[in-house]
Amino acid sequence: TNKKRTVIIAISTLLVAYLIAVLGNIYSNIVIAIYVVIYNSYGMQFTREVIDGREFLPKFDFKSIPLGIKASIIISIYGGIQALFLYGISLLFDFPSFEMEELVLKLPETIHQIYTHNPVHSLLFFVLSIIVFYITIFFMEIALAQLADGGKFFDSFNLKLIKGYIDKIGWVTYATDYTAVLLILMVLGLFEFVPVLNVVMVTLSYSLFFIVEFNAIGLIFRKTKT
Repeated sequence: TNKKRTVIIAISTLLVAYLIAVLGNIYSNIVIAIYVVIYNSYGMQFTREVIDGREFLPKFDFKSIPLGIKASIIISIYGGIQALFLYGISLLFDFPSFEMEELVLKLPETIHQIYTHNPVHSLLFFVLSIIVFYITIFFMEIALAQLADGGKFFDSFNLKLIKGYIDKIGWVTYATDYTAVLLILMVLGLFEFVPVLNVVMVTLSYSLFFIVEFNAIGLIFRKTKT
């Protein structure tokens, strides 16, 4: 079942990429918006299953779409806050503006950027970016997990509540677990640089990215139950 649904995710991703490429800007944006909501809806379903101890890809339930819309709003808000901080750090150390996901998935380009800048600035840029990234990701993931677990939408922005969950998990434990996830995502990101396998492997890597991402959110939050 997991293999079949992984293939379905991959084919869906490839189809969406094709539609975006052939449609005009307005229709492409509509397709992207629909895809993001469905992606997050299914992600919330999967996260809920993992939290409950059932680590398999569920059948898509259209009733999860309102949850996916809420999740998309949460991701946009936390992502926007993260982007503002990272943009400020980029300006401070004269690095191009970036998204941390791109920094991770496009590792060769990242290494080139670091080596072509002042070593001290590169080190400070890297350390501060990682700190901001980890903290914002921790809060966003727990916000999503508590929502998937039946929590209220506005509790996703209750920083005191979310910090309590993170404290229970342990900041070091969370950082260690998330670093392992990042390393997996880095490996998946390297497929983009294999020209012969580019389309197939990138599509598959994004499917695996989905599984790794939402599975990790569920596994981390499950630790608050013990």
